[in-house]
Amino acid sequence: MKKWILLLSFIVLLFTVIVTDNYLKDTDDSFIWANNLSVNDVQSIEMVISPSDRENHYKNFSSEEFGAIIKIINASKGQKANAPAELGSTITLYITTKEGNVHTYQNLRNAYLVIDDIYFSSDSSWLASSFKDFKGDASLPDGFFERVTGITTTYGLMKLGKNGKVLSPLSPLEGTYKQLAEYTVFNHLIKSTLYPPQDIDSFDVCYMLRVIYSSKNSNSTHDYYLFIMNGDAYMQDGKDGLNAKVSTELYNRLDTLLNSFN
Repeated sequence: MKKWILLLSFIVLLFTVIVTDNYLKDTDDSFIWANNLSVNDVQSIEMVISPSDRENHYKNFSSEEFGAIIKIINASKGQKANAPAELGSTITLYITTKEGNVHTYQNLRNAYLVIDDIYFSSDSSWLASSFKDFKGDASLPDGFFERVTGITTTYGLMKLGKNGKVLSPLSPLEGTYKQLAEYTVFNHLIKSTLYPPQDIDSFDVCYMLRVIYSSKNSNSTHDYYLFIMNGDAYMQDGKDGLNAKVSTELYNRLDTLLNSFN
């Protein structure tokens, strides 16, 4: 009996060591990179702010601005945390190094610091003061996310009737139509107030926005559903996911787009 207790204790201890080691490794790697980044390492720094006006969504910093930004990154601090259930407003820096690697550095609603998808709870006053002067000055360039992530995104739009019957499809969306789809999905993702899922098949009319992500190693598909309820437009993450209010203007533009082809 004692042998089994000792064996079980050893397994628990080993598991704890492995988890702790991985936890510290992620934390150490993130802060080692951030605390030691220098101007000489950087090829470009780009920024995306959400939510924001379309014309102030993006900025490509000049090399003269790198020093002040890297000074902020070098001062990074925080405790590793789980990703929050609600996202909200974000300022995201995309730092491309001279080696061609792209790192993300994000202020999530002045509460979390996110470095390469690792979340840290951080001092709110430090985040707010560090990012207070960051302003966008342009709309998001075509193909931006494909360029920085290496993932190609294709969009398709379908008008659905009762029980999911396809009334009219349009795929792939190109040019300004693709930009409209991207912005609509983004408008949904940044919302912090979420609502319980609706029965998509019960709507007389709704829209499905299908996103296909393609990379060298894999392809995946994700569906978003748009519908009107009580006079407001909503987008739902899949048939069983949560939904959030989105701009009625964006909904109407997608509606007009699809109807213009039928």
